[in-house]
Amino acid sequence: MKRTKLLLALLMTGGLGQQCLANEANTCDNTDGCDDRIVITGELMRKPLSVVTDPKKPRLPLPAYDGAGFLKTIPGFSISRKGGAGGDPSLRGLGGSRINIVNDGQHVYGTCGGRMDPPTAYIYPESYDSIEVIKGPQTVRHGPVGSAGTVLFEKDKQGYGAQETSGRASITAGSFERLDYVVELNAGNENHYFEVAANQSASDHYKDGHGNPIQSSYDRRNMDVALGWTPSDDSLLELRYGKSDGSAEYADRANKARVIENENVTLMGEHMINGQYLQSIEFQAYHNENDHVMDQFDQGVNSGSNVRRSTLGAHLWAQWSIGALTMVTGADTQDSTHKGRSINPATDNGLDDLLAKTFKENMSYQQYGLFAEFEYDFNPVLLVTGLRYDHWQTELHIAQQGERQDDLFSGFARIEHEFDQNQYYFGVGHAQRMPDYWEIMKSSSANNSQKAFNIKPEQTTQLDLGWIYDAQSITLSSALYYGQIDDYIVIDNNGGASHSRNIDATIWGGELGMEWRITEALQSQISVVYAHGNNDTDNVALGQVSPLEGRFSLDYRINDWSLGLLWRVVDNQSRVAIGQGNISGQDLGESAGFGTLALNAGWQHSEHLRLTFGVENLFDRYYSEHISRSGAGNDVPGSVPTFKVNEPGRNLWLKLDYFY
Repeated sequence: MKRTKLLLALLMTGGLGQQCLANEANTCDNTDGCDDRIVITGELMRKPLSVVTDPKKPRLPLPAYDGAGFLKTIPGFSISRKGGAGGDPSLRGLGGSRINIVNDGQHVYGTCGGRMDPPTAYIYPESYDSIEVIKGPQTVRHGPVGSAGTVLFEKDKQGYGAQETSGRASITAGSFERLDYVVELNAGNENHYFEVAANQSASDHYKDGHGNPIQSSYDRRNMDVALGWTPSDDSLLELRYGKSDGSAEYADRANKARVIENENVTLMGEHMINGQYLQSIEFQAYHNENDHVMDQFDQGVNSGSNVRRSTLGAHLWAQWSIGALTMVTGADTQDSTHKGRSINPATDNGLDDLLAKTFKENMSYQQYGLFAEFEYDFNPVLLVTGLRYDHWQTELHIAQQGERQDDLFSGFARIEHEFDQNQYYFGVGHAQRMPDYWEIMKSSSANNSQKAFNIKPEQTTQLDLGWIYDAQSITLSSALYYGQIDDYIVIDNNGGASHSRNIDATIWGGELGMEWRITEALQSQISVVYAHGNNDTDNVALGQVSPLEGRFSLDYRINDWSLGLLWRVVDNQSRVAIGQGNISGQDLGESAGFGTLALNAGWQHSEHLRLTFGVENLFDRYYSEHISRSGAGNDVPGSVPTFKVNEPGRNLWLKLDYFY
């Protein structure tokens, strides 16, 4: 009954402007003015199973400082809260490596066994030019398939015409001593270009809706430099170097992340051939290394460890066109090694002793994959399909030790039919997923003294279907999915140890999005998302599945000003599996529903200067997300431990952008 009331309330609120639709023309689709609108709830899905958004646009909620915070603004995503940093994304109730995070062509994996640094922790969204989310196992070209979906954080790769220079600088300030700086400079001519971007983001511990301090401070820095050569209009070669570092504290654990560091270098080349069949080729090679130190030395406890992960990878793609058939074929590979060192309290004492110890390898793997992805235009029906093969060779260097080899196959097929303002689609996808480092490093369910090295790969088969309607004044977007997951890898904390085991699971759910352009100045957006999961083996709910959620927004623009609000409503979650979940976290118990309201405003002084400001959680609501981590480690002075890591209370922010 509560879910029915939530849906009705959101639909009725969104319907306030329906009478105006018939009389108002949409004049915003392709105007410069609309480009400056504040993005409030994340973009709607405007093509089948794909959401594309510009992270440089002003947006509500508060501009995110990492990739997880940004993804939270896109319907279907939830974030496992640990503190102010290191949130772990979940899509449609599936978390961890079920989401394939691709960082400008690289796979950058975290190092921490407790997920202090998931892949999104190394991403500052505003430094990217576009972010695309492909939902479900509906692509095979971006490395090992993400069964929940694929997220592409991408930077533009293009040459310059005449000599030109551009850039921007911004500063964001907010409650709890939040302070961000961003500086970007781009310069080039028809033969060469140079790009540099640097940013820093920091915050003190925030307070929840009851004024209780939550251990959550962080300080992050990122820098990125690119040199490009464009010998012709059809060729490009780019060398890029990036580095990030920082520290963070969390409310769910005693350890502090003293160091969270990543260093990476990539070489990328493109050449347009435009031949009779072969159209273009692309090559990219990369190397990245993460370094992470976590300890309790500042609390007077002689406990600490240092872990590193090094990944070397590459891909080669070719694009083909044969009549009505377009095709991308390719190969990719990764070689990744995880190693660590830790304090022995009997012989070591403090940080210096930790950093003097020798690293020992924990696990290493090599992967290579082959794929082909096709589009065939039957007019008016488009067939999109793909096949992929991955070979994995994995070696465990600790516990029982050992080697394993796995051959995995994935693929999908989707039919898209477009006519007038309607798009219909139906797809089926199958993804075979290799157990990741965190799943293997849990205890075996058969023997607590051994690692779960023999756990089976996960196999997801999923149906996706939906309808997209895009007219002059209204856009509707809908998606339904149903999936069977054989050998789902569950992390189970029951029975005295945290162990990995295979189960069979069923998932299903749907998403509805609507955008009404009520007048040229006023538009509203609504989204409703629901995910459902069953652990069929244990006959219980699947752990770590977020409840029904709805969002309603209004955006009003007048002259150089814009005003907006975002009302977010989340249902309670009574379907839980206490102690079970994934590498991001396990269910702690049932959760209560909540609603929050955020307001924002923006002033476009000129094409060079823009000011935005807002307030989150206007009514200082005391609440926590369902998939939040335990707050038992919250011990910042003046605080008390909480059942879960509570969300921030009222939060004011202001952002100033300068473009040149």
